[in-house]
Amino acid sequence: MKSHQSLIVIIAIISFSISILTSFLLTTNNKLQSNTICNVDCNNNNNSGLPLLINSHNLKVLIGNTVDAKYDTKLITLDKTTQMPEIHGFYDIVSTQISKMYNNDLIFTINLDDDPNKNKKYESTYLWLISQLDPLNDHNQVFTIIIPNFGSESNFRIKGWYLAIYDNINNKYSLPLSRIDKMTDNKVEITIDPNFIGGILDFNYTTAVMIRVNDTFLDKQPDYLIDSSPDDNTFWSKWFL
Repeated sequence: MKSHQSLIVIIAIISFSISILTSFLLTTNNKLQSNTICNVDCNNNNNSGLPLLINSHNLKVLIGNTVDAKYDTKLITLDKTTQMPEIHGFYDIVSTQISKMYNNDLIFTINLDDDPNKNKKYESTYLWLISQLDPLNDHNQVFTIIIPNFGSESNFRIKGWYLAIYDNINNKYSLPLSRIDKMTDNKVEITIDPNFIGGILDFNYTTAVMIRVNDTFLDKQPDYLIDSSPDDNTFWSKWFL
């Protein structure tokens, strides 16, 4: 297992000059269909009485961002399926940003070209892959933040928005699948305690949007990749090979 993980780290470092390491991604959505679902208010986890999402230089500091072209979405098949979903603006990443709050909580934001709450039929999954690499000291940290939305008119057992965080190096969830609030218009945004990602505040990251149209076979990769930022659809589409 350790040699397999080391190989993944070496390949990622060589392949990507931006030093973004991915991981065992998404694991499987069979694990995401957990019978144990806790309720987490990710947008209002605040005991200070102050609103979390405040554009104040004293309370919120931008620590990372990407900009992505509009209308660059396309269906990239990850698993064979006969269903061809329609592409909507809420699959189109416009930009991403990470902000640090006064209490070190991190806000992860994916800005989209439409309201992600409009998803009705499928599982739309918004992914953050974050990594802090220290191969010389054999201390690499890789986490996948998984934000799936199960359409209200789909046949999935659960409906609505959820959040899970997976520790890819230790092969376990630091945050099991947890119910979260409805997203604000035109963005997918969560606030998390950095302890869920190993306490790291300085890291590389990449994002992607994927969908699952087949709600029968869940123990497999998503059916389609639609967009990524920074743009690297080739990387994401090969990840499952």
